[in-house]
Amino acid sequence: MDLLPQVRVPAQRPPLRDDQVLVSGDVGREWVIATPDLHAHAGLPVDVRYVTTRRREVHHVQGVPLHRVLARTSLLVDDRRKMDHLTFVVIARSEDGFQVLLSWAEVDPEFGGCSALLATRYNGEVLTRPTLVVPSDGRSSRYVRKVCGLHLARLGDRAGE
Repeated sequence: MDLLPQVRVPAQRPPLRDDQVLVSGDVGREWVIATPDLHAHAGLPVDVRYVTTRRREVHHVQGVPLHRVLARTSLLVDDRRKMDHLTFVVIARSEDGFQVLLSWAEVDPEFGGCSALLATRYNGEVLTRPTLVVPSDGRSSRYVRKVCGLHLARLGDRAGE
């Protein structure tokens, strides 16, 4: 009698280099992107403004829109569910474990289009790992420095399933 549920064991992957970001989760295939590759596709520099608890700040950043990076990802959507891709979230995680969550609809330019950016250059400094910048936010609380992972997760309505 088998009393324990079977659990899928993920395949071993080599550790990330200091300049890499892992894209994982409810996607067709996990993949890794290096910061220099991101920077090769960076747009024009932009100034982002936000308020901290003490003052107003302006920072000069350059990078790639998050939605362009995630466009390479195949979400594991359920075609039986209407607009299932809108049930996904993006969790950006830093080296030190800090995490923020953005909804797929918030990032998708067809819906919220919040202009989240993976900055590869910040105030003139070339970054080893990107910083998630959310220029539409009035505060920098959802900025994630040294992003090492972007995890996409599909949220299900457990009560209705």
